[in-house]
Amino acid sequence: MLEDLVKRGAEELRLRDKALDKVMERARRARILSKQAILRIHSGGILEAEKRLEEASDLISEMDVVIEKHPELGRFDQVSAAKQEFSEASIMMGLSKSGEFPDPVALGVSITSYLMGLGDVPGELRRQALDALREGDIETAEARLSTMEEIYLSLVTMEEVPLLKGMRRKLDIARGVIERTRSEVTAEAGRRRLGESVKRLTDRLGDP
Repeated sequence: MLEDLVKRGAEELRLRDKALDKVMERARRARILSKQAILRIHSGGILEAEKRLEEASDLISEMDVVIEKHPELGRFDQVSAAKQEFSEASIMMGLSKSGEFPDPVALGVSITSYLMGLGDVPGELRRQALDALREGDIETAEARLSTMEEIYLSLVTMEEVPLLKGMRRKLDIARGVIERTRSEVTAEAGRRRLGESVKRLTDRLGDP
């Protein structure tokens, strides 16, 4: 009797280890693909980013099938990190293509993973804002800043923020990122206004 119980326990552990390997492998790959997708979005490679997100989505679906049979595996940090990274990349894709936030249900992620991924989006939007400033496109930079502020204000007013492990730190980082971006956008807007004023004055002085 006892021997049979031990054998059964050993077999369950072996199956669990195999399942864990499958989940970790897919979580790692999904996270890498999501990071690559974000880089492609920044460089304008939307189609390449979409391909990576589709592959990451498939991996997360496969991972969830395994987790459904072994629920305890869903509590590993690597799993939540992969879903957060995928959510972040998917949100960036939605904002870049249509200016809209994708729905977590459509992405196949929990609202918790979605919100945690959303908390990292301001940092990526800052990069786009700075790129726009370097190109002299202050309107786009201001639009990115506005979205950053919208995300921050939406998350910081959540009474449930303390329940999301790590969200408070994300919000602290986002606040600093927004303040720096606002300062840089404001400074560039001031320089543009000054340049335009000088040009108008020069044009008037040059009139016969």
